[in-house]
Amino acid sequence: CRACGHEVARGTDIHFVPSRLALSSRNDTSVGGRRIHVQLFENPHGYQFEVITFRRADVMKHWPADRHFSWYPGYSWTMATCPRCKTHLWAFQPSSWPDTITNSKFEESESTFLALITNRILREDFASSLLMTPKSFTS
Repeated sequence: CRACGHEVARGTDIHFVPSRLALSSRNDTSVGGRRIHVQLFENPHGYQFEVITFRRADVMKHWPADRHFSWYPGYSWTMATCPRCKTHLWAFQPSSWPDTITNSKFEESESTFLALITNRILREDFASSLLMTPKSFTS
């Protein structure tokens, strides 16, 4: 999470879920040469978001899924946030699923995925560069 530094997802959990509703899609390359698919979407209010999809992430679900609007046909979206600082992210589940309890951990399955907003997460290589080892002082 860019806001608080909490590790919401791992690079190994990136799982590309294509959508025909994306305004655009591009490939990015992470450290180690892994390809990352980034998609651009626009919400009904005209705000645009670049997202990367993950098969799992450490997020909290905050309200029942919305079956009427989704960037991924066949899926409902729900508000998901960083469990530490509540930064806004998205989670998607099959539209056929019943709504579940809110303010809980997001239910992981083969059918669910998360779309993390690129400017709200830190890349692994950048996060690693921020780690500092304290100096040792002797008396």
